[in-house]
Amino acid sequence: MMREGVENNIPDSHRFAKHRPDIEQKFNDIIQSSTRKNKDIDQIIRDRYNIKKHTIIPLDHQAKAPTITTLPDDYIHYCEPRILTVREYARIQSFPDWYQFRGKYTTGGKLRTQEVPRYSQIGNAIPPLFAEQGGIILKQLLK
Repeated sequence: MMREGVENNIPDSHRFAKHRPDIEQKFNDIIQSSTRKNKDIDQIIRDRYNIKKHTIIPLDHQAKAPTITTLPDDYIHYCEPRILTVREYARIQSFPDWYQFRGKYTTGGKLRTQEVPRYSQIGNAIPPLFAEQGGIILKQLLK
C-alpha cells in the first residue's frame, strides 16, 4: 500500500540531512548508550553532551513510533546517527510514497510564520489512515 503508484525507485523527499561529524558522533553515542528507546533521553546523557534541547528521542525499530512533531531533530534514527528523512516521517504518519511534499525542508525563527516546511506539513497533518477511519465512522453516523 505504501509504495503503490510510485514510478521511480527513490520516493520524493528521501534526502538525508548533512550532519557535522561531531553531531553524527553524538547521535551515535546516544543510540549506543540510551536504554530508553522511544522515550526522551535521560539526564545523564543530557549532562554528558550538554544538551539543552527539550526533546531528543532515539527510536526503537521494534516498537510503535511516538507522536511525530514538526521538529525533525526531536528523533534520532534507531540505528543510524541521523535524523529521519521527510519520507520516513511521512511513512510513520501513513502517507503513501506517491504523496509529494513541497517547500523547504525546514525553516526557523520568523520564517515559520510565512512558510510551512515539509517536516511541519507532516507533523501538523492528520495521518491519512486515521482520517480514513474517522471518515468511515462519520459516514456511518450520517446514515
